Amino acid sequence: MSVTPSPKFGAQDGSQEIGKEQSSQEKKSWIWGVLFAVLLIGGVSNGFYSWSLHNRLQEMESTVQTQFGSQAETIQGLQQQIGTTDTRFADLQGEVATTQKHLGSTRGELVQTRQMADQLARQQKESSEQLAAQLGNLQQEQADTKGAVGTLSTDVTGVQQEVTVTKQEVTVTKQDLAATRSDLQRAIGDLGVQSGLIARNKGELDELRLRGERDYFEFDLRKVNQPQRLGPVGLQLKKADVKRQKYTIDLIADDRRIEKKDKNTNEPVQFYLEGYRIPTEIVVNQIAKDRIVGYIAVPKVRASQVSRVEGQSAASGGGA
Repeated sequence: MSVTPSPKFGAQDGSQEIGKEQSSQEKKSWIWGVLFAVLLIGGVSNGFYSWSLHNRLQEMESTVQTQFGSQAETIQGLQQQIGTTDTRFADLQGEVATTQKHLGSTRGELVQTRQMADQLARQQKESSEQLAAQLGNLQQEQADTKGAVGTLSTDVTGVQQEVTVTKQEVTVTKQDLAATRSDLQRAIGDLGVQSGLIARNKGELDELRLRGERDYFEFDLRKVNQPQRLGPVGLQLKKADVKRQKYTIDLIADDRRIEKKDKNTNEPVQFYLEGYRIPTEIVVNQIAKDRIVGYIAVPKVRASQVSRVEGQSAASGGGA
């Protein structure tokens, strides 16, 4: 006998398979829906994050630009302050340079003043020593002169006659001198002998010429290789120290060469010419670079003339 499947059983199995397929499709649809929802939520989240990040970046950029602007203003202010400081520094440098220049000038003047003070102190010391030596010489001459006073008194009578003759000339000369009188001075020369009157300028030299006591030869002597002839002597300038106001010369007289070293202005430089009892004098009034200006004063009366006058006076006295 054959077994025939029941139609009912076959139909039940088919419906189960159909239900499984529907359940599988629904499950897949749900999964895809969940995935889509997840992707949608992720996209929205990413968009919101990007939008938030963009806003934050814009805020940060604005803040940074504001800070940059503030820093730029601060830098500009600092640059202006630096420019002002540089200008002030340049002004201060100029003031410092000017002050240093003034200090240099002041120091130079102080050094020059000290040098002049030292020079004056040395000259004063030398003058004191010379005066002391000259005082001793004068005292000795005074002692020698006392013994000759008695002899000279016999010559007074003859000299009085000559004095009477010249009184009128002296009176005229005094009147001429009254208009141009100056403070003429005497000094002790470098030989320790009392000098004649000293002229310190052109006016005083003209006054001395009017007195007629000596012959005067003016000179403007420069430093050259050959001596310059002036009256009975020759002069050659060897050195002119403007700073110390001293000079050195060689004088040639009576075939002799004499050096007069480190002499001062208006100092009587004395030497004896042959045939004269009183010294010839050189006086320098100005000292310049390689140049001196002054005059030579030569006695008018020679020793032979003085001796002849003394002899005539003695003869007159003896005859009386």
